[in-house]
Amino acid sequence: MPPGTREPRDVVISYRVTAAEAAHIDAAAAKMTPARTRQDWCRAAALHAARIKVPKPPPPRRNPARRLPKADIRALAAVLAQLGKVGSNLNQMARRTNATGRLPEGPGLREALDEVTAAAGHVRAALEGHGEDDDHQRQ
Repeated sequence: MPPGTREPRDVVISYRVTAAEAAHIDAAAAKMTPARTRQDWCRAAALHAARIKVPKPPPPRRNPARRLPKADIRALAAVLAQLGKVGSNLNQMARRTNATGRLPEGPGLREALDEVTAAAGHVRAALEGHGEDDDHQRQ
């Protein structure tokens, strides 16, 4: 391997620890200078125990904040406004029902339900694909 290049880390070793053990590992990793990640600290501890030269930790990776595209934000804002109107209408129907003891009838109620169902579908479509990588960000 040419000087200055790193050997790829392509072997995965995984194990389970208790919450208390994880807290001890995290505390020990944070005390290092520079601070190490949980994974890097465990790798260094294992290599040290095996009496192998411990490499320097890799530079920290920057994970930019995840933001929804502007089009999604506008779409979700429009859906939120519509849901506010639906909530107001629902409150009026509840008030009328409490006053008369009867549920409102007519095609308007079915149309309102269809609109709420459609709005929920739009929210699901807008959010589809966002947040799927959250599990991969855990340490």
